[in-house]
Amino acid sequence: MLRRSAKLRSQSGFTIVELLIVVAIGLIVAAMTMPLFNTAVNQYRLRASAVDLDGLLQRARSRAVRDNRSYALQTAAFVQGAFTYTQVYLDLNGNGTLDVGEPSIQLQRNVTLVTGGGIPAIPAASLGFTPQATTAQVTFNGRGTPCVLVNGLCISWDSAGAAPNQVGFVYYLRAPLGGGNSWSAVSIAPSGRFRAWSYSNATWSY
Repeated sequence: MLRRSAKLRSQSGFTIVELLIVVAIGLIVAAMTMPLFNTAVNQYRLRASAVDLDGLLQRARSRAVRDNRSYALQTAAFVQGAFTYTQVYLDLNGNGTLDVGEPSIQLQRNVTLVTGGGIPAIPAASLGFTPQATTAQVTFNGRGTPCVLVNGLCISWDSAGAAPNQVGFVYYLRAPLGGGNSWSAVSIAPSGRFRAWSYSNATWSY
């Protein structure tokens, strides 16, 4: 009886060494999968932000047509916790401030609206038009086409350069991806057509 009891005790449970091995394996697996998880989350946030931006642009265009007047889109940054977020809004009263009731979206965490250098720009041949500078203010006129403000007037033709070009815009969105960046874009053609773009293997597609 004594020998049987000792044998049962020796076969039950885990040793401390076995538990430490299991914990170590779990930590290694977690460390390996965490970057993949973060990448997937940032990719989702990037796509969701592009969809939200496309929806806001369509609302802005519809509102300009409905009211038969020009409306501009503005951006604003605000800090929440340890993160800085970007808001894009339709400035209905033209005061340059996001007011209650004005249509707006908030880009998701780690997604930024890029207007500086380092952008892998969509070729004009793929867009079908030459876009305005990324710092230009996107505005829609009463016909629902994009335009630039010149002396208070919304002009659909850009006179800069050798020949006039119809006005079109591209918004570029960026999210961190491993040691680099992931990109998305929303284009506004001179006709008022919208396209959401994604960047993969150095190629833009919609």
